[in-house]
This record gives sequence, C-alpha cells and structure tokens, in this order.
Amino acid sequence: MKSLGTTKEDIGFFTDGENLEREPVLLDIKVVRENPEVVRESLRKRGLPDKLDQVDHLLKLDTEWRRLQAEVDLLRKRRNEITAAIAEARKKKQEATALMKEAAAVPEKVKGLEARINEEKEKIQNILLNLPNLIHDSVPFGKDEDDNVEVRKWGAIPKFDFKTLDHIDLGLKRGLIDIEKAGRVAGARFYYLKEDLVRLNHALIQYGLDFVAKKDFRLYQPPYFLHRDIIAGAVALTDFEDVIYKIEGEDLYLIPTAEHALLALHNDDIINQTSLPLRYAGVSPCFRKEAGAHGRDTKGIFRVHQFEKVEMFLFSTPEDSWKLHEELLRNVEEFFQSLKLPHRVVNVCTGDLGTVAAKK
Repeated sequence: MKSLGTTKEDIGFFTDGENLEREPVLLDIKVVRENPEVVRESLRKRGLPDKLDQVDHLLKLDTEWRRLQAEVDLLRKRRNEITAAIAEARKKKQEATALMKEAAAVPEKVKGLEARINEEKEKIQNILLNLPNLIHDSVPFGKDEDDNVEVRKWGAIPKFDFKTLDHIDLGLKRGLIDIEKAGRVAGARFYYLKEDLVRLNHALIQYGLDFVAKKDFRLYQPPYFLHRDIIAGAVALTDFEDVIYKIEGEDLYLIPTAEHALLALHNDDIINQTSLPLRYAGVSPCFRKEAGAHGRDTKGIFRVHQFEKVEMFLFSTPEDSWKLHEELLRNVEEFFQSLKLPHRVVNVCTGDLGTVAAKK
C-alpha cells in the first residue's frame, strides 16, 4: 500500500501553468535543495549509487536557475523605477531620453534571461523525473521480494481433511468460470464469470463500498476514460506504456485504476488546507495490458486485462500523510478480518519497492 497523501505542490516542480501535459515528478526541488543528504541516503538505500551525481548536478542547476531568476526580478524592479522616473521627469518637463533608452532595453534583456531560465527549468525537470521517491525510515533494506519483512499475521489458515482446489480449478469444476470461451472472443487473460460467482463478485464490491463508507470515505464511480494530460499528471506515461490502453484516434485512455480519476477530481483546484484530509473511494473496472507479465501468474484469473476494484484515496497535507497511510492500512486489515480471511502484513524492502512508493 502506498501513501497517496500528497498535495499538488508535492508532486510537481513548476506550477505556473505551462506544459500541463508534463509527466509528474516525485520530489519537489525544495526537498532536494534543503535536504540533499536525505535524498542521497535514500538513493543509497535503494541501491542506486549511480544517481548520486545527479543530485550534485541538480543543485548546481538550481543555483544557476535562482541566480537568473534574481536577475530578472532586479530588471523588473529597475523597469518600474525607470517608469516612475520618466513620469516624474515629464511632470517637471525635464530631459528623459537616457531613461527612455534604458527602459526600452529592459524587455529584450528579460526575454533573453527568461529563455535561459526555461532551459535550466527543463534540465532540472528532466533530472527530477529520474529521481525516485524518498524512502521512509521504516522500509527494510533488501534486494528483492525475498527480503521483504513480515510485520504481523492475523488468523490461522484452516486445514481440511480433503484435497483443496485453487480458485480456478474450483471455478471450472463448478462451471462458474470460463476462460476458454473468453479466450476465443477476446484473447488471453480474459474470463467469463458466471452465475453465483457473478453474484459473489458484486456482493463483495457492495460490501466493500459499505465498509469504506462507514470509514467516512465519499463514494465515486469515475469515468472509465481519461484525457492524455490527465493521465500524464498522475503517472509517468513512459513507464506505463506497457500498462495503459489507448483509444485509437481519440485523446482518451482506459483507466488502469480508479485513483487517477480520483486525483483528477481536483485538477487545477485550490484546496483549503482546513478541509483536509479528503477521503474518497472509487469503484470501477480497471483495464491493463499486462504486457510485461508473460509467464507470471498465468494460471487462473490473476494479471488479467480487466477487473473490478474498490479503492481508497486520500488528499492530505504532507505532515499528516504517514498517519493517514497507517489509517488506510488499518482499514484494509479490518476489511479482511471482517471476512475472517487469514492474512499477513508485509513491509516491502528497498529493492522491491519501485520508484514511486515511499513505503509499501
């Protein structure tokens, strides 16, 4: 589970409105500027020492960007002073030719500096795009999923005096799942649910919605399609090309998860901090290519191209983010316990974490 308690300022570097289709960055430049050693240590824990030089380069670019911005600010201040001086000279019927000449040169100087500022911004943005999120202190160090740490267990796995069947064998035996016919009409990784399994699926969805509603989450059924700029504001499209379906000839993508549409609810909105946290729950089908999943979980209806999901989503301040992350985790545990399903909580190690999450 990843923390989604972020504000717009936390997931974007420049927020002045230009290039809204830009992929989101995970780190604010202020974080790197004010806590460079924290960023470096996080990279070391992730096993990414090759990115340490990028932090140093980023700091140099940031220094140059701020220097250029200060020059522009001084020029604009000087322009205002000149404008006032010209007005005063004219009022007193004094010569103002030199002042007018100086004023005329300011816009061109500003234009040149702003071009350089944009170049530095582009370089900074490109580096930030390649830096992963900061790892939480509680994340265990490790290479892969074998190093994940079990935090706790709940419930005992029942033992039976007969041979048990997995979900697919049981579903096929009962005539509740049909993969063969789904494969004929749609291809691999699709399925038909039938009869009581359809009822069970919808009952679980409704149960999940009722459960999160009691936790003060507002329920949403989002659009199943999103524009490119909205998707790009939620994920790095270059990393999701093997996941997301695009509608040919349309500026639309099928949603791989409800969270992107829930995030877009407040696209370009200004949220009053006193209204936070905002608790939303989305229910939707999810569509995924799973292009990189060949040979993995091929039996049954795992890693399929289409499935339904109820998802919790939070908008919060950074200060409350981790507290609310634990709230989400408690909700998930309570949900499984309410169904009397044995489960375990695992703290995912640094090597298995991925670049986006600070903790799972």
